[in-house]
Amino acid sequence: MLKISVGLLSVILIGLLFGSAGRAIDKIQEARIAETAREMVVRNDWVVPHYNGELRLQKPPLTYWTTALSYKLFGVSEAAARVPSLLFALLSACLLFIWLKDTLNIQAAANAVLVMCTSFLGMRYFRSAEADATLLFFVSLACFAGFKLFESPNKKTVYLFMLALGLGFLTKGPAGIAIPLMTVLGYAFATKQLHTVKAIINPTGIMIFLVSAFAWYAWILISMPDVAQQFVSRQVDETFVSGTHQQPIYWYLAHAVEFFAPWSLLLVPAGIWLYQHRPLPKVVHFSIIWLLVVFVLLTFTVNKQTQYALLFLPSIAILIGYYLQVAQGRFYQFNRVIFCLLAIAVIALFVVGIRKQGLTHVLSLPTVLIWPLLLLGPWLLKRELNIPAPQTPVLLAAVFATFIYLFAEQYITKDTEKDDIKQLVQSVAIDSTSSQALYQAKPLYQAKPGDGAVSFYANRPIQPLGGKQLEQLLVVNKTLWLLSKDKPVLENGVVMQEKQIGRWALWKIVSK
Repeated sequence: MLKISVGLLSVILIGLLFGSAGRAIDKIQEARIAETAREMVVRNDWVVPHYNGELRLQKPPLTYWTTALSYKLFGVSEAAARVPSLLFALLSACLLFIWLKDTLNIQAAANAVLVMCTSFLGMRYFRSAEADATLLFFVSLACFAGFKLFESPNKKTVYLFMLALGLGFLTKGPAGIAIPLMTVLGYAFATKQLHTVKAIINPTGIMIFLVSAFAWYAWILISMPDVAQQFVSRQVDETFVSGTHQQPIYWYLAHAVEFFAPWSLLLVPAGIWLYQHRPLPKVVHFSIIWLLVVFVLLTFTVNKQTQYALLFLPSIAILIGYYLQVAQGRFYQFNRVIFCLLAIAVIALFVVGIRKQGLTHVLSLPTVLIWPLLLLGPWLLKRELNIPAPQTPVLLAAVFATFIYLFAEQYITKDTEKDDIKQLVQSVAIDSTSSQALYQAKPLYQAKPGDGAVSFYANRPIQPLGGKQLEQLLVVNKTLWLLSKDKPVLENGVVMQEKQIGRWALWKIVSK
């Protein structure tokens, strides 16, 4: 067990940690959590979240709390903001490994963990300061406890199931309840074990669920009912009615190959194999129902976003992990062909990176040592320690997938504009004149709709304002400063550029 854990961690930790600490906070979902948690720590108010100095009640607070706790332990930084996602990713991997080791075997368990952690979505969101890795863990924990109810029902399992439901809801809302509950009900119906579901109706378990899921909401509704109702109703409307991210009903299917690459190339052969070799192990049967529940719920929800597709990942990892362990004949040969194509993709990507960035840049120290270590390290470790799982082809495929993602992020798809606001604020901080404007003068704002990264790197809330609001402020403040990508157009103000990095600029606005 210890050897297997070392082998798996040698791949997973490289993938999750490499280059993660230095990446700028850029994506809007990441910036919202990073900045809301920072303001939570600065205000010393862990109950009422604020974002850019304004109330933020649209989302449950658990991810803000875990990120704020990380700040308290490690200080405010990009790395600290991403610590909770890293920890919950590792917890999800441990949970999946223990679950499958007990219900299938060690090979299938190791395969599934690598599939989950080295897929495109796993690499993307396990390395990001967002709520999705946390939600994934609690949904997986609830499904694990729900499956255990059919194996050995007892009160502790019920309590764990209800607690996981509650914390899943406190992480990101109804999905944390709906997915595990519908999966358990679907499995009970499919296996004619509906009587087992009665165990959930437990007074103590229900109390655990209600307190963990709704205690914070109850306090907010009691202390600020008008404001809370407005935020909650708006969130319900955006999620289930009007939708701010509407996509076609087939959107997740259309992006399946991309989202779960490279393992998505095995989805069709895995499905054929599993269909031909029924009856399936109980946990595989459970995972199929889990996958169908997620597909139905996400397909018919108005909002569709990439991060929601992360909820497919554990069930897909179980199915492909099991398939990789049992596949034989033509299916086994097909898997080997896919793995060989991954090796070719590594070489091709390396060539593209050299052509785009230059040989000296790609092979500069210390990267000239890091990339071979990433590619060869886990394989050498498995060989020298004689680690029995995972199978060598699966391990190499996982290593190739990790390399492709990290190398592409570093040299192919890297967008230098993502660092612009970070560099601008940091450069302003060491400039004496602008530093006084940025950190001592009160009239500093950012253009609407606002970006949490601005406040995060300025280390204080920077209120977002529109043109009319700026005009009104110029009546009171003869001089103010604005951080924005575009030059503001104002009738009553003279706009002068103080500093610019990339598209971001600091503008000095003087009343006419």
